[in-house]
Amino acid sequence: MPNDGGALIFDETIYQRLELENPNINRFIKKLLGSYELINGVKRFCFWISDDELDSAKKYKPIIEAIEKCKKHRLASVDEGARKLAKRPHQFRDLNVAVEAAIVVPSVSSERRDYIPIDIIGNDTIISNLALAIYDAQPWLFGIIHSKMHMVWVDAVGGKLKTDYRYSAKLCYNTFPFPDITLRQKENLNLYVFAILDERAKHPEKTMAQLYDPDKMPKGLRQAHEDLDRAVEQCYRLQPFMSDTERLEFLFKLYEEMSKSSPLFSKQKPAKKTKKKCG
Repeated sequence: MPNDGGALIFDETIYQRLELENPNINRFIKKLLGSYELINGVKRFCFWISDDELDSAKKYKPIIEAIEKCKKHRLASVDEGARKLAKRPHQFRDLNVAVEAAIVVPSVSSERRDYIPIDIIGNDTIISNLALAIYDAQPWLFGIIHSKMHMVWVDAVGGKLKTDYRYSAKLCYNTFPFPDITLRQKENLNLYVFAILDERAKHPEKTMAQLYDPDKMPKGLRQAHEDLDRAVEQCYRLQPFMSDTERLEFLFKLYEEMSKSSPLFSKQKPAKKTKKKCG
């Protein structure tokens, strides 16, 4: 979450001007990605400055101006926590960044889509509080949460914004019965994930919204997803699932087993009742 009053964030036009007028300023800039940017292909950027680089960053006038604007915004807040953040106005409130790679999941996505558009990004991109992230994630995990098995779970247990999918870490991800898979199965899923990414790369002119429009989804991409779906389902059982209802019933049985074995769901014995003495 930035909590910067828009001071540290800018669009592609401003980024290009900053880069043109300020040589090497891009060392203090990262891409910024939320649900809207991910789905619609909108490019946004932000200043990303570590404490030990602050003196070097302040050599650039646009950065000084952005820092001052952010400081004023935070000092004017009625929230005490926000005012404390004015002590480091060169940074977002939260400082999570992918060390190697991260999976990005939109917090809201159209219910028309067969799959919620997700992506893998590197450490040159900051994920805003308007999307969800799995940091340092492996490709096989991308494959599982981008599968039909996960989608039927999200549709059943996740929240909704009007009729759109509203993805939640607590409701959708933490409750999902992940399959217990071997290293070989993970490596196999990686291949299907790379096939999906390769199919996407064949259409650089299309946004995620266009790629995952059920009426316009490229045939190669749809086939790659169907191949991944089969591979993921075989991690659960060899017998094919015949319907989404069957998939969901199977997952709920796994969830029931998972909840029984987890200490988070263990039943506690009720406290013994005691009679109060009057005196």
